[in-house]
Amino acid sequence: MSNALSVVIIVVALLAAAYSAVTAVRNRAMGWGDLAALGVLEVLLVVQAVVGFVKLSAGEGPGDSATFIGYLLAILVIPVAGAGWGLLERSRWGPGVIVVAGLSVAVMIERMRQIWTGTVG
Repeated sequence: MSNALSVVIIVVALLAAAYSAVTAVRNRAMGWGDLAALGVLEVLLVVQAVVGFVKLSAGEGPGDSATFIGYLLAILVIPVAGAGWGLLERSRWGPGVIVVAGLSVAVMIERMRQIWTGTVG
């Protein structure tokens, strides 16, 4: 797992959450900016998944690779589910879903880093 890429993903996830929080506070429905932020986040997560699987296949990584793979695959669903739910909810709570999705991705990436390095957090 790439530490630099993980940091970039965490920063983008938190920025997407902050942008959507502003949208929610302004009492607006989810817009193109929110979707673009989720799109960028999803692309970064796909890159992270590819890097993770390549490194796992090369013999690097945690002793418990099943848990790591579970996180690696599950995290890919969060931005997509957040975008779908946010589009269906045409009130201020649509962007609120994206706030939760962005924060969830940031926490899951940090947990994946802990699993990768073998630290308990």
